[in-house]
Amino acid sequence: MNRIHRLVAAVLVSPILWGLAGGSAFFALVHAGTLGRDFFPRYCAGHPVNYAETYLFFVGLAVLVLRALEVAAERQRLNRIHLGPAPAGTQSPHEAQELLARLERLPQAWQKDSLVRRLRAGLEYVFRRGSSNGLQEQLAHLADADAERAHAGLGLLRLIVWAIPILGFLGTVIGITMAIASLRPTALEESMTEVTAGLGVAFDTTALALALSIVLMFVQHSVDRAGAALLEEVARRAEEELLGRFPEIDLTGPEAAAVRRLAETMIRSLEQLVRRQAELWQQALDEAQSRWATMAAEAGQQLQSALAGALADTMQVRTRQEAEARRFEETLARLAAAIHLLNARLGEPSRSGILSLERARRTGEAA
Repeated sequence: MNRIHRLVAAVLVSPILWGLAGGSAFFALVHAGTLGRDFFPRYCAGHPVNYAETYLFFVGLAVLVLRALEVAAERQRLNRIHLGPAPAGTQSPHEAQELLARLERLPQAWQKDSLVRRLRAGLEYVFRRGSSNGLQEQLAHLADADAERAHAGLGLLRLIVWAIPILGFLGTVIGITMAIASLRPTALEESMTEVTAGLGVAFDTTALALALSIVLMFVQHSVDRAGAALLEEVARRAEEELLGRFPEIDLTGPEAAAVRRLAETMIRSLEQLVRRQAELWQQALDEAQSRWATMAAEAGQQLQSALAGALADTMQVRTRQEAEARRFEETLARLAAAIHLLNARLGEPSRSGILSLERARRTGEAA
């Protein structure tokens, strides 16, 4: 529900909505003939550019009216916003929190007022600092910020004041183009009506744009003056409520000097502690780096030794295998020689027997 309420409130204070509504009501009266049948229909409803200029004028006027109503409401509530009478002497800066709670209890519609924002910011400053030193400069800074905020709040109006004359120049270009396009040299008398109508559009749109811009600028000047007067009154009231209510710390007395010397001593001690800590960290880093380098070197040596040993063992095994292979080859060679010799010896008697049998066979045949 709160979101819906905020949305409805934002719509109700929208200058675009009120400007369009005001422009529509104005044109309803124009077309009904309530405002006359010559002046307003010609200058405000004679061309689409005139409609656009008039609608923009009403939106800008709505911005100014809403701003004027806001300024009037704030001025009316100005004397009803206060922090209460200050006690005898000065208040403790810690009591600023109670004053902030008092501001929070104000109606919700008042929370956006310039004076309420200024007082809240000043009390928060005192509560944070623990004194009112520099409060006047802070209030001056807040006044400048409110002036910039008020200037930025009329950004839409400045855009409209710039856009309306541009639309007038656009209407001038359109009207002159219409007049030139309708000009027929072969029938000058018949085309003069259309030419004058185009020129009328050109002059009417420009005249309307300039007139509406002048009206908006005069109204803006009046609203700006009222807003500036309100901000001056807010600055005066804020100074009355805050300045002198809280104590200031004397920065030139003996107590302040003692505090300053104590602070300087603490700063020097802190600097020495930081330097000592940095040295310890650097020493620890150097030691860790040295240990890491030593460990890396030892690991490298161990790895090298292990690789060298493994390589030596491999070479020994290889040499032993080669020797065994050579012995095996020699054994095979001797065995082959023995077999060859054995075959040779076994083959000689067989051949003698065969020869004897052959001779016997031949002797038998001869007989």
